[in-house]
Amino acid sequence: MSYKLAVVARSDLGLSAGKLAAQVGHAVHDAVTGASKKTLEAWEEDGSMIIVLQVDSEQALAQLEKAAQKKGVKSHDCRDEGLTEVEDDTWTALAVGPELSSKVDAVTGKLELYRDDSAQEELKALRARAEAAEAEVTRLRSQIQDLGGKTEM
Repeated sequence: MSYKLAVVARSDLGLSAGKLAAQVGHAVHDAVTGASKKTLEAWEEDGSMIIVLQVDSEQALAQLEKAAQKKGVKSHDCRDEGLTEVEDDTWTALAVGPELSSKVDAVTGKLELYRDDSAQEELKALRARAEAAEAEVTRLRSQIQDLGGKTEM
């Protein structure tokens, strides 16, 4: 029997990587301290698996929390104090488990792993700017050559 703990975080809040890590940490802490000794020992003996998944709204977290309750799976909500990036009492994450993997999957199995695409978008933008700069350098070198100048740098 395998065990796991899933932390479902909101992707719609635009949290920085550090803030997201802190919220996941709080959710894990709450889940671990709220677990029964027997479940916690089984989860630890099985490798303490933690996965981080994403949803795009508070409503989605609420639906997951209800699903966990219906299936008898412990869940713990994580709400921010509002000192840095979000308003006070913003629901940022939900921990589901630790519990048998099959029970956690019954609640979270259709969710995607959390992924921050902002870094990829920034990289694309930087590549586009670099290509534009290269094209401008080529254009300027051509102009200089047309005027009879040297293009050595």
